[in-house]
This record gives sequence, C-alpha cells and structure tokens, in this order.
Amino acid sequence: MTQVKTSAITRLIVLLVKPSKYDRDGYLLRFMKGVLPSNSFAAMYSLTKSAFSSPALAGLACEIHAFDEVVWRQKFDAKKEIKKYLNGNTKVVVAFIGVQTNQFPRACDIASLCKEAGAEVVIGGFHVSGSISTMLDGIAVSDARRSDVPSPHIMPPEIDSLMKNGIIIFHGESEGMWKDVLRDIVMGKQKLLYRGGLPDLTSAPIPEFPPRYLEDFAGCMETLDTGRGCPFACSFCTIINVQGRSSRFRNPKEVVAKVKKICGQKKIASFFFTDDNFARNPHWEEILDGLIELKKSGHNFTFMVEIDLASHKIPKFIEKLGRAGCWQVFIGMETVNQESLKKAQKGQNKVSDYQMFCDMLHENGMIVQAGYIIGFENDTKDSILRDVATIQSIGVDKVAFFILTPLPGSEDHIKMHCGKIPMDPDFNLYDSFQPVCEHPQMSRAELLEAYEKSWKEFYRSHYMIRSLERCPKHYYWWLFKMYVWYRNSALGEKTHPMMCGFMKLRSRVRDRRPGYAIDSIPVHIAKEFWRYMQYFGHIFREFYIFQHVYFQSQLKPEIASRLSQDVRGVKDWFARTFKLPATRVWLNAFWIKYGRQKWNLFWKWHLHGKMLPYAFTEIVYTIRFWMALNRNAKTMMKG
Repeated sequence: MTQVKTSAITRLIVLLVKPSKYDRDGYLLRFMKGVLPSNSFAAMYSLTKSAFSSPALAGLACEIHAFDEVVWRQKFDAKKEIKKYLNGNTKVVVAFIGVQTNQFPRACDIASLCKEAGAEVVIGGFHVSGSISTMLDGIAVSDARRSDVPSPHIMPPEIDSLMKNGIIIFHGESEGMWKDVLRDIVMGKQKLLYRGGLPDLTSAPIPEFPPRYLEDFAGCMETLDTGRGCPFACSFCTIINVQGRSSRFRNPKEVVAKVKKICGQKKIASFFFTDDNFARNPHWEEILDGLIELKKSGHNFTFMVEIDLASHKIPKFIEKLGRAGCWQVFIGMETVNQESLKKAQKGQNKVSDYQMFCDMLHENGMIVQAGYIIGFENDTKDSILRDVATIQSIGVDKVAFFILTPLPGSEDHIKMHCGKIPMDPDFNLYDSFQPVCEHPQMSRAELLEAYEKSWKEFYRSHYMIRSLERCPKHYYWWLFKMYVWYRNSALGEKTHPMMCGFMKLRSRVRDRRPGYAIDSIPVHIAKEFWRYMQYFGHIFREFYIFQHVYFQSQLKPEIASRLSQDVRGVKDWFARTFKLPATRVWLNAFWIKYGRQKWNLFWKWHLHGKMLPYAFTEIVYTIRFWMALNRNAKTMMKG
C-alpha cells in the first residue's frame, strides 16, 4: 500500500453527489420531502469513511459532505461548495454516485461546473458501468452463455467525451478500490478510467447513511444490499451486465447485526433489502434465521425485499420470509403474456403460477407489489387495460408500472444499437416512464396514454379498499401510506413513484437544463401559482378519496350494505353521523343527486335547506378522518 507523502496536500474533501434529473419542462426534479433513500449513497458514504482510515490516506485531514439532489435541503451549488474548501493545501473531489441513464445529463452538466471550479470529478453508476460493459467490453466476453449478443467494442461516445475533458470514469463497483482512487487523486497520479469489477463483499463496510440524511425523507426506511447479482438473463435488465449473474453476498452475521443496531436506535426499524433478487443469495436462510431470532428477543423491525417469481419453489423460503418480519415483497411480474416473457428471456416467470404465488405471500402475512412493464410488442391500448384488470384479479396489492425501455447496459439496447434501430438520443428520457423508441402497435403518444391510464385504473378506490380489507391489521397504515404516495406521484406530481417525493419545488434560474428559455419573474410566478393551485386541488380531492377508502375498508360487509341505503329520517341521519361506523357511500350518493339539479338550485331554495345536514356530516367525517390520520401518522412514517 503506497502512503500519501506530499507536503502540498494536507486536506482531502470528498463531496458525494447523487444527481437528480430534469423534468419535461427542463426543471430539476426536486421535492420538499423525498421518499426513496439511495442505497448507493449509503454504500459510498461508508466506503469513503473506510477509505479515510486506510493507510493509503494516512496523514490527511479528511471530510465528507453529502448531497442528494432529489430533496430541496440537500441542493448542490457546485461552485459555492468547491470555493468553500479549495485552497493550495486542499484537494476537493466531487463524486457523482449511482448515476442512472436518466440522471446522466444532469451529472454531466454539474461535472463541467465542478471541473471549472478546480475540483477533481469522478462519475460512476449504472449508466457508465452498463454502457462500457456492453458497448466496449461486450456481454459475450463476461458471459459465455450469451455469446450471440453483439458489441461494437467501442468506448461509448458520451463517456469518451467526459474523459477527454479530464473527468474520471469509474466502471463497476467501488469496494476495494475507492481508497486507491482517492490516493491517486491526492498524489496527482489519477487515471481517467478505473475498473472496480465485481469485488467480494464479505469484508466490505456495511452501507450507512450520512447523519440527518433520512430527515429529508417521508419515512425512516434504512436500505441495505445483502448481496448483488442475479442468475437470470432478462433482455431489458442492466443489473446483470453490471453486477453479474453470480451471487455475491455480505457477511450474513453483519447484516443481522446491522438490523439489531438500528433497532436499538428506533422504536420500530424499517428496512429495504435492495438486492435485485434476495431469494438467490445463498445465505438467505442464515439471514432470515438471524432475523427470526431478533424477533423472538423482542426487537421491533420489518423489511421489504425483491424476489423472483420462481422463488416459491425454494423450500421454506416464503414461510421464513414472513416469520422474519417481511411485510412487503416486490416481484418482477413484468407482463401476463407468456409469449412476451419468452421473448424477453424471462422464462422463469410462469403466468399460470402468478395467482398461487400471490396467495402464498398473502397467507404468510405479506403485501405483494409487482413491477409491470408496458410496451412489449404484443401490447395494444386495449390489451394493456385488460391486463390491468387481470393483475387485480390475481390479487396484487400494489403495482409499479414501467414503459419497456432499451436502457444502455441492457441486451435490448446493444442489439438495437448494433441493428441501427432508432432510439431517442436524449438520455434524460431514459427513465422507463417515457417512450424513447417506436412501438409496432402504438404511436409514442398512444403508448404514453396507455401507461398513464394504467395508473388510474389500478389505483381506483374500490381496489384499494379491497386490498386494505385483506391486509394484515398491523400493516394497514403502511399500505395506506403507500397508496397515498403512489397516487400523489402518478396522478398529482405526474412523476413515477420511484423518483418522486412530496411537494415539487422549482427554481426559476438555478438548475435549469441548458438550452431551456428562462421565464421572466412575473411569468414564472404566474406559472408556479397555477401549478400549485392544481396540486392543492389534487390534494383536496385525494383527501376525500382516501377518506372514503379508509371508512369503507373499516366496515364489515353487512354494515356496509345497510349504510349504503338512503337516509331514513333524522334519527337515522344522527346515528350515521355520530354513532355508527362511517361510510361515504350514502353521502356521495346525495351529493351526486344534489349536483344534478344544476341550474334548478338557483330557484329551488328548499334544496339548499335539505343539503345542510349532509354538509354538517361532511364536517364531522372530515374531523374523524383527520383524527385517524393523526393517530396513525407515526406508523405511516415508518413504512
């Protein structure tokens, strides 16, 4: 190990930046509160702390400062931050971490500012790693099982351009090499391309979030990857070409110890094990057995995982998952069309098993979330909506919809590139929520319309009620919060839940995408005022939709049937308002009838008098629902 020996540099400042992306109007996507914390962020924070204590950086005064651009309080002013620390004895390194393709344009924009300000810049993540693996190395080189996948064996042009501008590219995973990158930078001997490969994780530091990081998120969910890699070969997936198809794993005892440590800091600890496929970690049983023992000793925690649809064949896996405290399982269902699954090389999914698999998860006390892709070549506008109804009939509680996208780093992308099939050149669009290439059955506008309708159709109030009725009581408010989050994202913020937060904030000048016109102050204020009015209108509407969902999901069927009938006199009205379990069915029926009077309301004044008791009930119901939300706010925030 070469120790840093230089009299010039005595201090090292590392600025970890998780970039966001631009929205359709060129504004940076940023929220008052985030929802999904980044595990890449936690991993790189712990790796940087570990690097500081290594012999490679001995003798230096080292500091880390972290910025997650998706939340407002952590906005990154590149020139200001670098100027704050840079001097003749200090080296400033700006590391852009976990950069996905849709975040790549934003990362490049800030990287050039950082370089101009005098910092050294490193960019890593799925875009650069996936692109180099498929465009330069070739899938066939690392995976003999896919020797037929073509490759031009060239450095991706956008990455080559960065290196020509002196920006360091990190390909692969950082464990085992990050300290060497920082040492080389301090010594002035940095390379333009580093390859971390697929390191062993058994001795790697456990991911850890920066202090107070989670305060900017609507929840206290910790993240942790217990392993990496997936054995399957889905053609649309980038993960297998970045993290490999062989499972690598952390020390199971350290995973359990991490859970135990967090339990000691919180009343209820919540985790997301971010493995692409937890079921294929060869040490899943040791981890689950350790968590079961923690449960028995009184530790209060729960977690969610992602698994494949063939995992139900693993003996005791589903049963132990439930006993260990798993409350939600994410499954890559992708489609209910077996032919589409076959073409995507996802043969492990058997549509005929979907119902049985969901039933197994429900029987073991878990909530089912599915990833569902829209835009396979057999899909049409009509078939997509029929498929949404099929997913509901199967019993999936939550769905995250995606548009089939040839992401750089995937087999689909490299085949389209080598086949010279047109794809949109704007990487900002590659978020799997916007069409980037032509579909054989639909125009881009029709595909986007079908995608947006899918969200509306699945998250109807009647289906949320049905799911909440079958949900285990102790997870009721957790699932309720998920429905609030998903509807707010897809229908309110018009942003995918995986990238969304609560209350989008947009700056007129700062962080605008280059090339977009900047509105005058009066025009910007007018546009933002109208946007906020629309959003608050959405919140008002959602409040009463979820009031209905809450009241209805609490009712027993026989009571719900009786209370759906019209009010029979003052005594019945009084009982419904103050004594009986609340339901909005009869209330909604009155408002519909009242609204149909239209212009008659101007001269039929007796109708207004008849409306008053119903309006009073609205006030009472609003108070009752608000009190229920406040009583369970802490539970909702833990999910």
